Amino acid sequence: MKLIFGLATAALLLSSAPAIAQAPPGGVPLGAGLQRGVMGLNNSGQNGFVTLLTQGGQTRLVTSLEGTLPGRVQTVAVQRGKTCDAIQPGIVVRSADLVHGISRGTIPMTEARLLSGNYVVVVYSNNTPNARQVACGQLYR
Repeated sequence: MKLIFGLATAALLLSSAPAIAQAPPGGVPLGAGLQRGVMGLNNSGQNGFVTLLTQGGQTRLVTSLEGTLPGRVQTVAVQRGKTCDAIQPGIVVRSADLVHGISRGTIPMTEARLLSGNYVVVVYSNNTPNARQVACGQLYR
C-alpha cells in the first residue's frame, strides 16, 4: 500500500512540475505588482492581463495578451472610464506599443491615481489613428 501511495505521489509531483516552470504573463514574477484582467472587445479574442508596478511618481505597465496577430503593432493607452463599457474618447497617456502580445512601458501617473476607479487600459487593433478598440482592462483597487 505504501508503495502505491508513494508512486502516486511521485507521479502527481512530476506531472505538475511543467505548470510551475511556466513563465508568468509578460515575464512579471508572480506576486509582483498589481494585476488586473484585460478582456477582449469587438469580438477580437484578445484577452490577458495588465500588471502595474510602482516606480516613484510613475507606474510601469506590463500588458500581456493572447490572441494577437503575429507581427502586429498595437497601441496600449490609458483612458478615462469607470468600466470598459463606458470608455471616454481621448487618450490620457500612451504606454509602449504591444508587439508579439507584450507591452512594457512606463507612464507618468501614480499607481494610486490609476486605481482611483476612473481609468481603463485600452488596447487598439494597430497604431494608426483609425484603429478600433480590441481589449480593455478596468483599473480599480
